[in-house]
Amino acid sequence: MSMLDGRGPRLAFEDEQAALATPAAGPASAPAFRADGLDPWRLLRLLRRQWWTFLAVVVTINLLTALVLFWVTPTYKASALVIVDPWQHSVLDADRSGAGRPADAARVESEVEILRSPGVLLAVVEKLDLARDPEFTPRPGWAIRLRSLAGMETPPPSAEQAARQTLRRLGPAIAISRRGATYVIEVAARSQDPAKAARIANALAAAYIDAQIRAKVDFAADVQKRLAQQLESARAALREMDRKLDSFLDDSIGTIEDAELRTELSEIRAAIKEQEANRLRYDALAGRSRERARKREWDALIAELNSDRMVRLNAQAAALRQGPEPADSAETAAKLAQLDRQIDKEAQSVIARIAAEAGAAQQNEAELRARLSQRLADPDIPAEIVQHFREVEGDAAALRLVVDKLTTSSTAATAEIDLQLPDSRIVSPALPPSTPASPDEPLIATLALALSLMLGAAAAILRDRLAGGFADEAALEDFAGVPVLAALPPIAPRADRPGEKPATEVLDHPGSAYAVAIRRLRLALDLAPSGGRLALGSARVVLVTAALPGEGATQTAISLARCLALSGRRTLLIDGNLRQPEVHAALDLERRHGLADLLASRGPAGAPDRLVVDELTPHLAVAAGPGDPRCNVDALLESGSLSGLLQTARQNYDHVVIDSPALLPTVDTLFWIRHADDILMVIDATTSPHDIHAGLRALARGGRGTAHLWLALNRAAGRQSARRPRGGPPAATATIRKEYSQSAGPDRTPERAAR
Repeated sequence: MSMLDGRGPRLAFEDEQAALATPAAGPASAPAFRADGLDPWRLLRLLRRQWWTFLAVVVTINLLTALVLFWVTPTYKASALVIVDPWQHSVLDADRSGAGRPADAARVESEVEILRSPGVLLAVVEKLDLARDPEFTPRPGWAIRLRSLAGMETPPPSAEQAARQTLRRLGPAIAISRRGATYVIEVAARSQDPAKAARIANALAAAYIDAQIRAKVDFAADVQKRLAQQLESARAALREMDRKLDSFLDDSIGTIEDAELRTELSEIRAAIKEQEANRLRYDALAGRSRERARKREWDALIAELNSDRMVRLNAQAAALRQGPEPADSAETAAKLAQLDRQIDKEAQSVIARIAAEAGAAQQNEAELRARLSQRLADPDIPAEIVQHFREVEGDAAALRLVVDKLTTSSTAATAEIDLQLPDSRIVSPALPPSTPASPDEPLIATLALALSLMLGAAAAILRDRLAGGFADEAALEDFAGVPVLAALPPIAPRADRPGEKPATEVLDHPGSAYAVAIRRLRLALDLAPSGGRLALGSARVVLVTAALPGEGATQTAISLARCLALSGRRTLLIDGNLRQPEVHAALDLERRHGLADLLASRGPAGAPDRLVVDELTPHLAVAAGPGDPRCNVDALLESGSLSGLLQTARQNYDHVVIDSPALLPTVDTLFWIRHADDILMVIDATTSPHDIHAGLRALARGGRGTAHLWLALNRAAGRQSARRPRGGPPAATATIRKEYSQSAGPDRTPERAAR
C-alpha cells in the first residue's frame, strides 16, 4: 500500500513491514538487480560507489596475471604431418594384381598408437641424446634430495632407469593426433626451444618411418629364412629322388637288348646330367652375385663375374678416392655415387645374363627329359621299366615344381628385403615456430581482464552488501517501499575557501548539484498531497529526521528551509533537538535562549529575540539556541506550549521546517510526529538496511498520525555540477539576495511571526 493514502506512517508501513523483516531483504539485490534482470545503470552507479574495491580487484588480478606470464617459461609447439598410404603393395601377396586393400580408420588409429609407443620415443631419445638435455634430464626426487642433504651418497641411476625417466618427461611433450577422418597424422612436440621442438617432431616422425621399415624388413627376412629352409629340404628330396632315378635308369638301360637304343638312352642321360650341372652352377653363381651386389661388395663380385666394364668402373672409383680432392667433398661424393650406380647396373646386367644361362640350361634339361621319356616308350623296353620310370618321373616333376616355386618366392623375399618401402611418409616436416604455443599471452590476458572485471563487480556488489548503503533513490525505494523525493549528492570541499560551511551551499552555489537536488526536493514536497490537518492558508509543517545521527538531517533541514525562503515563502526553521541542538552552530547564531527556554517560559516573556531572522535569507526565521540540561525534554514536548507555538506558526508562516533528533537514539521525534504534515526521513547512502528498517519501524510505532512519510537519499554518488571559480559571491546569488531583501515587508518580521 502506498504511503500516499493519508493514513499516516504506521498504517502505511504495516503493508511493507513483512517484506522488510525478511532476512532476504538486503542491499545486495537492491543496488544492481531488478526482478526482471540486471539493470546496467544501477550496476554502473554501484561500481562508481565501490570503485576502489572494483579497481583494486581488477588491478590485482591483472598484475598477478602479468607476473605469472613473466615468470612462466614459454613453450613452443612444432608439428610434422605424416600420411598413411591407403594402398599396400607387397611382392609376397598371392594376388600380384598391384592393388592392395585400402586402409581403414582402425589401421590409422593403430599407426597413431605405434607413434605413441615407448620404442619409437626411445629411438628419439637415443638419436637426439635427450637423456643429457637439461629440459628432459630426470630430476632427483624428494628422497634423493633428502639423502643428499643428510650427506648420504646416492648411486647414479642406470642407463635403463635414466632412459625410462627421460621417457616419462618426454611423454607429456609429445602429442599424436589424427586430422579428422583423413589419413593424415599430426606429430607435435613441445619444447622451450623452438628449434628443439622441430627437431623432436621430425625425429619422432623419422623414427616411426624407420621402425615401420625395420618391421617390414624383419618380416621379409623371416619369410625368406623360412622359404630358404623349405627350399633346401625340397632340393635335398629332389636330389635324392634324382639319384634313385639315375641309379634305376643306369641299371635298367643295361638290360635293354637293342644296342642302338641303349646307346641313345645313355647319351640322353649324359646330356641331362651336363645340363643339370650347368643349371646348378649358374643358379649358385647368380645367388652369390645378388647377395654381394646387395652388400655392395664390388671387389669380390668383380673377381667372380670377371666383367671388364665393372673392372674399369671400379678402377675409376678407386682413382677418385685416392685423387687430390677430398673424398668427402660434395663433388667427389656425387661422382662416386654415380659410379656406384653404374657398377650396380652393370652387375645386375651380368647377373641377368647368368640367370638367363641358368634358365636355358633348365630348358635344355626339360627337353632332354621329355626326349628320354619319349624314347622309354619304345616297345622294345620292358613294361615294368617303363611303369616304374613313369611313377618316379612324375614324383620328381612335381617336386621340381615345388622347388621352382620356392626358389621364385625365396628370390622375391630376398629382393623385398632391400626394396621395402614404408606404408607412411612425411608430407610436411616440422619447422621451428615463431611464436610460443603456451602461455597464450593475448588469450590469457583477455581472459584475465574479463575475469577481473567480473570478480571486481562481484566484489563491489559483495562489499556493498556487507557494508550496506544504496546506490540511488530507486534502490532505496525498492527496498523501503517508501517514495524517495530526491537524492542529495555530497558537498565537495573547496580548496579556495576552506572555511566555508555546508549550510550556505544553496546560497553561495545555487547552480551546484546539491542546490539543484534541494530545489528538486522542495518541488517534490510542493507537488505532494497535503496532510489531513492542513487548513486553507495554514502553514505546512515538515519534520526532518533520520534513523541515526550524522546522516545529514540538520543540513537537509537548513538547506530546505533556506530554499523555501528563497522562493519568497515565509519559512520558520525550528531546531527540534532539545537535548543536543545543532542549528544555531551551523548558522553561526549567537548563543541566546533556545526553543527549550521558550517552551519553559524562561527568559523575558515575549521577547522578540526568541526568533532570529537569517541574515542571508530574509524570509527565514529561526527558532534555535543552545540546549539547557535543566529542562525536562519529555514534559516540554508534551506540553501545551509546543502545540500553541506550532499553531501560531501555522497562522503566520507558509512553511515550518522542524529539525528533529535521530529516531533510534531517542524518542523525541515521536512527540513531534503528531504536529507534522510531512515526515522527511534523511538516509545516508552508506546506512545499512538494518538501521533503515529499525528507523521505519520506530516511525510506524510512533502513532496513527496523518503525516505523509517521504525519504531523501543523502550523499548519493552522482555527477557533480561544474562550479565557477570563487572570486566572490556568484552573480545569481547576489541577485536572489537583492530580490528577496526588497520583497521583505514589516509584516514578515520575526515579531509578527512569533505572534
